[in-house]
Amino acid sequence: MNEILVGFISWLMIMLGGVGSFLPVLPGPPLSFAGLLLYAWYTDFTKITPLALGVFGILTAATLILDFLAPAIGAKGYKASMYGVAGSMIGAFAGMFVLGPLGIVIGPFVGGFLGEFIKTNNLEQSYKTAYGSFLGFIAGSIFRLSVVIAMLGYFIYSLF
Repeated sequence: MNEILVGFISWLMIMLGGVGSFLPVLPGPPLSFAGLLLYAWYTDFTKITPLALGVFGILTAATLILDFLAPAIGAKGYKASMYGVAGSMIGAFAGMFVLGPLGIVIGPFVGGFLGEFIKTNNLEQSYKTAYGSFLGFIAGSIFRLSVVIAMLGYFIYSLF
């Protein structure tokens, strides 16, 4: 393979990672990171340095952790009880296994609602908790997209 083909494949992986920042069907930042890693490996780490890969690896890991924490943080921002916060986190984790990638969106919403409703028996507060969980998911998506944009920028910079 030549460098242009590997560069195109890497670019495509990074771009698909950007799409995956909002569509839970694609792994987002991990896919973009794999694109960077592919190009770095092919160019013997001369164009993309191990230090840059380390930084982007840490940021990618942070996005994965934030996928579970952001909905809970969002719920807490809407004065959720510990049941609502725990429900959001459990919903994010369980939703992924029950509903697949779509569960990472639906799970925290449903889990936050149910956890809050069990604790308070208050529909209005339960909806607020669920809404906060959803806003947390959106904030996490924006962070994921920001990481992918940074990877894309570094990739383009490394080409020249």
